[in-house]
Amino acid sequence: MCPLKRGSVPMDNQPFSDKNILQFLLEYNNLTVEDVLKIKDDMERKEIIEQHNNNFSIWQGKNNRWYTYLHGDTGDRKLIAKSTLDNLEKTIVKHYREQKANPAVEEITLRTLYPIWFNEKWLETNNSNYMKHIDLEWRNHYLKDAIIDIPVINFTKQQLKTWAREKIIDNRMTKKQYYNMQVIIRQSLDYLVSIDKLSENPFRGFTINKNLFCPEQKKEHEEEVFSIEEEKAIKDLALDDFYNRSHRTACLLVVLNFSLGLRVGEIVALKWKDLKAPYLMIRRMEQRQYEISADNEWELQVTVVDHTKTENGYRKLYVVESALEIFDMIRESNIKNGYDCSPESYIFQHDNKRVQIHSIDWYYQKYCRKLNIVKKGNHKVRKTCLTKIADNPNINIKDAMEFAGHADVKTFVKHYCFSRYSDEHKRIELERSLSQ
Repeated sequence: MCPLKRGSVPMDNQPFSDKNILQFLLEYNNLTVEDVLKIKDDMERKEIIEQHNNNFSIWQGKNNRWYTYLHGDTGDRKLIAKSTLDNLEKTIVKHYREQKANPAVEEITLRTLYPIWFNEKWLETNNSNYMKHIDLEWRNHYLKDAIIDIPVINFTKQQLKTWAREKIIDNRMTKKQYYNMQVIIRQSLDYLVSIDKLSENPFRGFTINKNLFCPEQKKEHEEEVFSIEEEKAIKDLALDDFYNRSHRTACLLVVLNFSLGLRVGEIVALKWKDLKAPYLMIRRMEQRQYEISADNEWELQVTVVDHTKTENGYRKLYVVESALEIFDMIRESNIKNGYDCSPESYIFQHDNKRVQIHSIDWYYQKYCRKLNIVKKGNHKVRKTCLTKIADNPNINIKDAMEFAGHADVKTFVKHYCFSRYSDEHKRIELERSLSQ
């Protein structure tokens, strides 16, 4: 048999059949039936590998072995490892051919559908933290539930409605918790509709009585922002901390952000070239992405990316005089400690390395514990800063939103406008307003 390279003979995209084989023998009379069957086998193998890559990745580990996932007998993901890529591909092809030969395996259940839908979903977002959250919902609410082994073609609206109501009641879910849980079944069935495997999504054929949901526990203002008194106390502690250990400029980050209101990923990614007094350019952020490891665990990858969380996050901020003084203190400290202060270097450094997000939370925990107040982190500082801006009647709401990097008024008002005044202050103001 003459040696043939994959793709060396012109082929159309139609699957091979006996008719195809005869046609090839006529068109390429120098080929034997054995030659054409080899071509057919190669094409089928290639197609199987391509389809597999749409669902699972193939990668080489640090030990030089090759890895991928395959569906196990129960539909769960099973890690496969081989010494060579060729051996791994042979295992993949054998697995799918055995599945095709067994019609019962082709019955679609949530267990077999979930990994396929999950990979499709991941292609639509760069937010791996969200995907990690979805996988957690799967493990908590689906993996041990008998519903995942029922063929989806047998689902009825009433059956799914009963299942959803039981989930809500048994787990005492709020509306938000229910929404997070049901995303998997709702969207995976939508996916089957989109690829013409289902004519309709039965999960969309019913509604849930809102009275079934547990009420959302509304957070008090003191949990959302720092009061005027708390802000002053936190700043004083942070400044004292810096004066005692001047190499730790992260202390000054705490003070500074009460005037900037930056997301923590934005502030730790600031470079000196971003500061063009009296303005600060927000151009990048620390991105924390998760990847699934070979042993099916989530691993955190930390990088700095040249974009912000949203399009509106790319902005120019006015920096008040007191904040510019803090930047001067940071620069002096960096120079004193031998840290690079060139335009491309990061503003917040420790041991000549960029300060990362996880380091900042430690300072807030420390200061809140010393003050014996509710633990609040950088996001609450951001809310505090934006609340101060919202309190000023002379600042236009659109200017406030631009400062925040927001596009939606509802989001800004609902989540970033709180009362920062003590009960005594509010009592005095109410007396003044209502006693006249």
